[in-house]
Amino acid sequence: MCHQTPIDKIVVPAMYDGEGITTMPVPGRRCPACLERGDTVWVIPGKCCPVCGTPVS
Repeated sequence: MCHQTPIDKIVVPAMYDGEGITTMPVPGRRCPACLERGDTVWVIPGKCCPVCGTPVS
Protein backbone atom coordinates (compact mmCIF):
# COMPACT_ATOMS: atom_id res chain seq x y z
CA MET A 1 0.00 0.00 0.00
CA CYS A 2 1.34 3.44 -0.89
CA HIS A 3 1.36 6.35 1.51
CA GLN A 4 1.85 9.50 -0.54
CA THR A 5 1.51 13.13 0.41
CA PRO A 6 -1.40 14.71 -1.46
CA ILE A 7 0.05 17.11 -4.01
CA ASP A 8 -2.03 18.98 -6.53
CA LYS A 9 0.44 21.72 -7.41
CA ILE A 10 4.17 22.06 -7.73
CA VAL A 11 5.81 25.18 -6.38
CA VAL A 12 8.50 26.47 -8.70
CA PRO A 13 10.87 29.10 -7.29
CA ALA A 14 11.38 31.99 -9.67
CA MET A 15 14.79 32.81 -11.09
CA TYR A 16 14.38 36.52 -10.36
CA ASP A 17 13.33 38.12 -7.07
CA GLY A 18 10.60 40.19 -8.72
CA GLU A 19 8.71 37.14 -9.97
CA GLY A 20 7.92 35.51 -6.61
CA ILE A 21 6.62 31.93 -6.49
CA THR A 22 4.62 30.42 -9.34
CA THR A 23 2.32 27.42 -9.06
CA MET A 24 1.76 25.09 -11.97
CA PRO A 25 -1.10 22.59 -12.23
CA VAL A 26 -0.17 18.93 -12.32
CA PRO A 27 -2.27 16.50 -14.35
CA GLY A 28 -4.25 14.32 -11.98
CA ARG A 29 -6.98 11.72 -11.92
CA ARG A 30 -9.73 11.14 -9.43
CA CYS A 31 -9.40 8.02 -7.29
CA PRO A 32 -12.08 5.57 -8.48
CA ALA A 33 -12.49 3.92 -5.07
CA CYS A 34 -13.02 7.25 -3.28
CA LEU A 35 -15.27 8.45 -6.10
CA GLU A 36 -17.57 5.45 -5.50
CA ARG A 37 -17.90 6.56 -1.87
CA GLY A 38 -18.80 10.07 -3.00
CA ASP A 39 -15.40 11.64 -2.21
CA THR A 40 -13.29 13.50 -4.76
CA VAL A 41 -9.59 12.82 -4.22
CA TRP A 42 -7.11 13.83 -6.94
CA VAL A 43 -4.08 11.60 -7.47
CA ILE A 44 -1.07 11.95 -9.75
CA PRO A 45 -1.23 9.10 -12.30
CA GLY A 46 1.06 6.25 -11.30
CA LYS A 47 0.76 7.03 -7.58
CA CYS A 48 -1.51 5.68 -4.86
CA CYS A 49 -4.46 7.53 -3.37
CA PRO A 50 -3.38 9.25 -0.12
CA VAL A 51 -6.78 8.51 1.45
CA CYS A 52 -7.43 4.85 0.64
CA GLY A 53 -4.16 3.62 -0.93
CA THR A 54 -5.70 2.58 -4.26
CA PRO A 55 -3.16 2.70 -7.14
CA VAL A 56 -4.27 5.16 -9.83
CA SER A 57 -3.00 4.75 -13.39
